[in-house]
Amino acid sequence: MRKFSIVGSHGYRASYGGWDALVNNLVDLRSEGGETLVFNPRETPVTLPGNQSDATVIQLPLSASGIQGLVYDSVSIILSAFKGFNILMLGMGAMPVMTAVKIMFLGKPYVVVNVGGIEWERPQFGRLARAYLKLCFWLARKTADVIILDNDHYLKFIENHERDRAKVAVIPYGGDIDYSIDKPTNAMIERFPFLGKNYFLSISRSIEDNKIRELCREFVGVDDSDLVVCSNFSASEYGRSILHEYSGHQNIYLVDGLYEKPVIDYLRRNCTAYIHTHTLCGSAPSLIEIIVAARPVIAIDVPQNRFTLANSGGYFSDFSQLLPLLRSGPIDRFLPKPGLAASYAWTDIVRRYEDCFLK
Repeated sequence: MRKFSIVGSHGYRASYGGWDALVNNLVDLRSEGGETLVFNPRETPVTLPGNQSDATVIQLPLSASGIQGLVYDSVSIILSAFKGFNILMLGMGAMPVMTAVKIMFLGKPYVVVNVGGIEWERPQFGRLARAYLKLCFWLARKTADVIILDNDHYLKFIENHERDRAKVAVIPYGGDIDYSIDKPTNAMIERFPFLGKNYFLSISRSIEDNKIRELCREFVGVDDSDLVVCSNFSASEYGRSILHEYSGHQNIYLVDGLYEKPVIDYLRRNCTAYIHTHTLCGSAPSLIEIIVAARPVIAIDVPQNRFTLANSGGYFSDFSQLLPLLRSGPIDRFLPKPGLAASYAWTDIVRRYEDCFLK
């Protein structure tokens, strides 16, 4: 029964974000006796996983981004059904197609959907997009076999779940840290001049609900505190505007498009503390990674972050509270609680995903 395809990602060995780490681990840590099929878009070269007897990667001549991404997901769903695979959907965008396939195939394949958070709350979506995402969420509840939420906070959106067809599983992302870089090379020091100093780190996508602009604004002109923000700044108008506005400040370092895990994990391991500003994420991968790295965490005070941190770390509800909080005592008091990292081990997360396909 642990035979499933993965639909809705940038494919195996992509490095765009949290879902890509999930896909890579679902393939690399798969159980014996299972079988996994992954679809790669044209922008992700095919890398063959180990033990090819039970893992297959198929590249489609389509992009995983933009409007074409919906076609890419839809083709992946149809091919999976014809090949006799159960389906793990990452995201809800192609849920109408999945519903049609379930009807055409008389209730097959068995479908598990990671709904990817409550996406219609994000400010970048207009009225029509939000209505479509709500429709997809409703279809997932009514036609999927299992829906996965990545944070306990989202259970409030399915309080009357007993009326739905889908079962519910709460499974966060996993996390791991690369320790292969023991000390920075000369090239790294030139690239990241803040290394060797005390710096506060924040990592997020350049979208409005991650509050990067508000964070940078608080550090302008602060002589005794350096801020490092890693993001895909060049990928959006919002991100580019932040680069334009804050790149000239001596104590603010904006790192654009860093996807080298050994390097970004070195930045994580050596920061004074991590500042988490995501307001609408579930179990944000960047937050889980810093928990595993065992660095102090100060997070914006929303329920999702408290669930992920198990109420450890420090919290601020307004950005004006941030610097006073950082200066109010020993920074180590914001360390995640001991043992919390173990709950985000990838081996356990992968088994929980696989178990969703056990009827």
